[in-house]
Amino acid sequence: MSLFEDVELNDAQAGAVGRAMLAVARADGAADPREVALIEELAPVDAAAPDPSPAELAEALPEPKGRELLLRSALLVALVDGDYSAAERDVVERFAGALGVREPRLEELASEVKAFLMAPLLPLSNTPAVLDVSRKLKV
Repeated sequence: MSLFEDVELNDAQAGAVGRAMLAVARADGAADPREVALIEELAPVDAAAPDPSPAELAEALPEPKGRELLLRSALLVALVDGDYSAAERDVVERFAGALGVREPRLEELASEVKAFLMAPLLPLSNTPAVLDVSRKLKV
């Protein structure tokens, strides 16, 4: 399953995505090391950079595909540690609102990210462990 479409981003756009991911990771007080590792792998970001405003993200990413890529990336960070906190959800929802992505579509994107995270576990024979992860992700 492919989570990220081929979307061409310039350096400023890629930086905005990275900063948005970092903002989600920081939302609940401190970035989990798994979140930081994921961000460093996927997007160029200066960890000391300030969190972007929702309006800044909307300006940086005018195209729908870029906006959805940002939201998938933010959701991946929020879900990778198995705990999509209320603070992370608030940040993602504020970004989605500024990007013009309504709640039903945001839920679809979240489901896509959850399915992406679960896909490697489905062939495993340890069914209780797969079910446990599935419950944590609320799939």
